[in-house]
Amino acid sequence: MTNKNFAQWKQLHYLWDSLEHFKNTWDRIPGIHTIQFTSGQKNLDIYVNENIEDASHRAIPIFFSGAISNRTTQLGPFFSGLGMTKKLDLPLIAIADPTLDDDRSLKLGWYLGNATDNLNKNLSETLDTLHQILGKELILVGGSGGGFAALNAGLDTKVSTTTLVWNPQTDIFEYSSRFVKDYLRSQYNFSHDTLRRDDWKKYCRTRTDIATRTSVITASTLLRPRRLVYLQNSGDSHRTDHLLPLWTATTTGELVEGQNLLGHSCGVYIAEFATGHAPPPASLIGSVLHELMDPDIDVKEIDSLKEFS
Repeated sequence: MTNKNFAQWKQLHYLWDSLEHFKNTWDRIPGIHTIQFTSGQKNLDIYVNENIEDASHRAIPIFFSGAISNRTTQLGPFFSGLGMTKKLDLPLIAIADPTLDDDRSLKLGWYLGNATDNLNKNLSETLDTLHQILGKELILVGGSGGGFAALNAGLDTKVSTTTLVWNPQTDIFEYSSRFVKDYLRSQYNFSHDTLRRDDWKKYCRTRTDIATRTSVITASTLLRPRRLVYLQNSGDSHRTDHLLPLWTATTTGELVEGQNLLGHSCGVYIAEFATGHAPPPASLIGSVLHELMDPDIDVKEIDSLKEFS
């Protein structure tokens, strides 16, 4: 807990000794909830806002965080989506990345953890539990590294979900080598010499991919969620390095500027939402999220995106 400051969020903090304890006892109480898992596995910190108790909402946004800037001056847990959901008066569950818990120098962990902490399984079971308790559709939300986490989590949940991502990574090894190597050093203890090898990506992947999923480049990623909205800046290198391989793995159709639909449930939108890898305007993301809160709306019917069709 030395790398965390729960008091900064000005919320009551609850500690649960297991996911089963949380499932059987939590009664939609707002605050920060820390769920403990088997010894040696990372805890999950979850921020729940006060709107979780509003029965009028038919879906629940689940926010995943991307890279943390100025990490050396900040203590976790790190939560995203608070400002947006407050402005829109929406419920929120934000999950902090426990990969960052034990290393204050690490800025990005993609919610992957290490070789022994079973984070993928614990995260997916937590999402399934939240669905069972709340009885509402989960909307997995994130950008960049948080977008990877949202896509990755959508592959493992037993319940159907909606996914909203922007400029996500789809293969972490194809992201900035500085962030990737920092993660590999921190969570897998790869040496500096190993990470200087010409074949470091191939060499390291043989070890990491035994324990976790570092790539979501599979047809299931776009097609498994009940609904999916994928926003990609046209001038971002992620368009070529991350979106195109995922699209090619899914369909033989051409990936074009503007709207790319796969049926009524999946929409990939390429436009100059923002410069380079910067996130699209919060107003656009918020508008799309607000419309997705209606589980009956098809992706192609989202008014906020019709200008890109």
